[in-house]
Amino acid sequence: MTFQEFIEDLNRRIGIALPEVWTALTEVQLAQRFLERLNEYFFQTYEGIGTVTFEGDELLYFSEFHKFWEAHHQEILQARIDRTQARMAAQALSDAIKRYGRAILSVTHETHGLPPQAIAQVRFFTANQEFRSPPKDQFGKYLENPLRFEAQEVANDPMGFLQFLGITRLSQTDKRLDFARNAAKFLLDNEMTAFAMAQRFGNNAVAIRNALISMPNMGYGLKKANMFIRDMVELGVWQDLEDFDEVDVASDINTMKLALRTRILRTAIPLLSSFLDIFCYQYSYIDQMSARAWRTVWEEWQQVDPNTAPLSPCQMDFLLYRIGREYCNEKLVRYVCEKGHVFYHFGAGMKHCRLCYAKGQRVRAQAIERLLPCQVDSADLPREGGHLLLNAENMLYTFDGVCIFEPVCKPKEEDFHALNPPKSISVKGQTSWTNSYAYRNRGGGGMMA
Repeated sequence: MTFQEFIEDLNRRIGIALPEVWTALTEVQLAQRFLERLNEYFFQTYEGIGTVTFEGDELLYFSEFHKFWEAHHQEILQARIDRTQARMAAQALSDAIKRYGRAILSVTHETHGLPPQAIAQVRFFTANQEFRSPPKDQFGKYLENPLRFEAQEVANDPMGFLQFLGITRLSQTDKRLDFARNAAKFLLDNEMTAFAMAQRFGNNAVAIRNALISMPNMGYGLKKANMFIRDMVELGVWQDLEDFDEVDVASDINTMKLALRTRILRTAIPLLSSFLDIFCYQYSYIDQMSARAWRTVWEEWQQVDPNTAPLSPCQMDFLLYRIGREYCNEKLVRYVCEKGHVFYHFGAGMKHCRLCYAKGQRVRAQAIERLLPCQVDSADLPREGGHLLLNAENMLYTFDGVCIFEPVCKPKEEDFHALNPPKSISVKGQTSWTNSYAYRNRGGGGMMA
């Protein structure tokens, strides 16, 4: 499609005829006029545009579109919870528990047999650091040197703590330093250990969560606070917390993806690119609605079969996260060989036909398309000796390639769409919205890698 055809199609879709004078413009002249105004509206600011408050800071609006998007993003997206789909998802979860046992809900952190006090201290200082990639063998690090997890030690040397965890090679070190320093301050100010947090806040899950999210710049937003409380219960650190059922699924990109693809959460239009989601309004909205949607599933599960339903929605979290990460991933590749054989493999690294190779022939094969594992029959997934060619800890292996949500998503039907979750660009930081302002009549600006 040429640029002129794009403009014509755009106007046709919104029902506005192009002015006749535009037909006399060259495509370059048309692009110059259109892109200049588009860039100005979406991505340029100016003095007097007004301000918005974010995390206690008063910031200029990024652009005129920013003001519009802030006011109207919910009306445009119209996210809603589909209770019929939620009930189907609840039934699928109940059936899965009956077939595979409650162990599929379990958190699988390797704690190396540490006592509850140590587990709490390690998890408190690492859960808030779990973005992009979690620290490796975090509980094993405690065995190396327990003193590195003492609050005073972390407060005195937060960089040394991050180096000890081996996460300084990861992104956003400045943010990680603040999170470590402020987490230590939180414990020191309250004169407690992480284990004693439950007692300090009345053994109440909501009070603990509120305390965590009220400490600024500690890394414990709603998601991480819910996740930390879930882990403390699942790992046997805290017993019989009051209001535990008020703790939601720790919504993330995987649980949001699963909510959209099961259609328990529906939107009026497909989600926008993060480049248009200025200051992450879409991401925050879908994040909140996803948590509500999974709470609705939990409520329906209580009605469908209270004997298999967990005590709190947050106990669904780890299972949903793993299904979203391991099933809702286009890792399956369809191949066709020179003899016409069709086969599948996890990954695009195959050069020769597996079917021909089994007969002693080396025949070239070509990767044709990527698919979700649930989009083909389980029997056609790559296997050796009857077992899937995957690590045994993978959820596909656990369920033998058949996703428990297949009756809900119906991924093999023609009208199935593998809807994508929202992505976000940090509002603050080195590569962020606040570091990307562009002013009118100056040009430039934007994100840097």
